[in-house]
Formats: sequence, C-alpha cells, structure tokens
Amino acid sequence: MTLVSTAARGATRHPLLWVALTLSLLLNLCFVAGALWIRIQGPPLPASPAERLQRIGAELALDPQQRQAFDQYSENVRAHMQRMRDTVEPLMTAAWSELAKPDADQATAARLFDEAGQARRSLQRELLTPTLTLLTTLSPEQRAKFVELFHQRPRSWGQPPQRGSR
Repeated sequence: MTLVSTAARGATRHPLLWVALTLSLLLNLCFVAGALWIRIQGPPLPASPAERLQRIGAELALDPQQRQAFDQYSENVRAHMQRMRDTVEPLMTAAWSELAKPDADQATAARLFDEAGQARRSLQRELLTPTLTLLTTLSPEQRAKFVELFHQRPRSWGQPPQRGSR
C-alpha cells in the first residue's frame, strides 16, 4: 500500500474532516489577510481644524449670506490658530528644552508652561466675538447643529465620535 492510496482511502472515509480543515484554513487566511490590510492601510489621519470647519459648513445648509459669514469666520479662525501656534510653540519648545537640560530649572519650565497656557486661553477668548457674530446669522436649528458639530472631538480610528466640553 502506498501513501497516496492510504490518504485517498482516508479521505473517502472522513469527508467532513477535510471540509472542516479546508474551511479552517480559509478562515485563517482571511483573518491574516485582514490583519495585514489593516496594518498596511493604517488609521486615517485626523481631520485638520480647517477640514473640520469645511465639514461643519457643508452640514449646515447655509444660504449665500450665511456662507459669506461662515467663510469670513473660517478665515478668522485660521488666522487665530496660526497666531496661537506662533505664540505658544516657542514657549513650549523653550519649556521642554529647559527640562532636557541636566540641571533643569523647574521654576523656569513651570513659568514657560504657564505662559503658554495663558497665551492659548487668551487667544481662544478672542475667538468668542467672531463666533457669536457668526452664530447670530444662523437659524436656531443651524446654531444648535454648529455647536453640536464643533463640540465633537476628532475621533481616533475605529472609535465613535466623542462629545465633550472644551
């Protein structure tokens, strides 16, 4: 008796075993292929503030006058965000540079972090007036939708939208 004839005889005796093994192999291959696909593709990049604003504007169904006010608001937000980066980044860089020193001065680092936080809060407060100006041009439904969409935190890959106070 040869190995092939023994295997052929065994295959005819246990066809369900071969079907189960084949299905198991296929499922494992699909699982591995899916894991590789996720690994290769990676998570999508989070939306930038400008992309978030565009998405919010698209979902509000704005009329031409509202669209003009929204575009002006978007430009104002972009300018404020750039000013915030220009102001806060050097302070944060200096604070981390201080911490990187072997003889780091904790008071200096804390002062720089505090200055960065105060600058950030101050610039955020400046956006209150343009935001309220935009909101006066919106209907109550649009206003509620704007606030809801603006409060949605950008989500991580595979997670539902998170709502929270900012």
